[in-house]
Amino acid sequence: MNEPNAPAENPSDPFQPIERATVSDAILDQLRGLIAGGTLKPGDRLPSERDLCKRFGVGRTSVREALKPLITLGILEGRIGSGTYVATEAGQFQKPLQWGLLGDLQSQDDLVETRHMLETNAAHWAAQRAGPDNLAAIAATLQGMAEHLDEPGQFQEFDANFHFEIARATQNKMLYRLINVIRGQIQTWIGERLTLSPERTESLARTSLEQHREIFAAIQDQDGAAARAAMDHHIQTATRDLQKIAK
Repeated sequence: MNEPNAPAENPSDPFQPIERATVSDAILDQLRGLIAGGTLKPGDRLPSERDLCKRFGVGRTSVREALKPLITLGILEGRIGSGTYVATEAGQFQKPLQWGLLGDLQSQDDLVETRHMLETNAAHWAAQRAGPDNLAAIAATLQGMAEHLDEPGQFQEFDANFHFEIARATQNKMLYRLINVIRGQIQTWIGERLTLSPERTESLARTSLEQHREIFAAIQDQDGAAARAAMDHHIQTATRDLQKIAK
């Protein structure tokens, strides 16, 4: 029987009555609040299931039901034999974005466009704000790229880290998080296309390395306009090359 004043369920109505909050909902809200407030930080390990039950004063079923959606959304990570951890900042945004892109080929073009908007501006602000530690970190990724020109997997990892470090050098945490998210998608896209033309992989890597060096030189010179232009050239060239391979 429905509660007084509670609307009756209507199968044809997309909006249905809300059920009362459960114990697991309350646990979920508390955990989400601890993460959002910074009490639980990316990479932190949650207490054991038994310990959580004791702290919350609830049974294991309630704790497990609360953890499931947080893991599904990528906010928490379950590691076999190790426990449950707060996901990295990028990971907390990664899964929802993956779902949004799944099966949507048009979104790949949107992704490249978004990358262009974010990364050209990141290069500009990195040139304005990068400190000595930032410059050293970026230089280290260039060295790694140079040492792995004939190893696509390793090269792509250092390539991605180059862009991560530029984003970090902006001192803008939100921009860093956003670029972390889209770089994961871009890497997948690049990896798929490079497998279509392995004989050109090293040639593309050399071109990419030279363009990355130009970006870094502009950042070192604290020339924001030049850094933005160099990043623009790199992204435009890389996109055209990869599109040619895919044809």
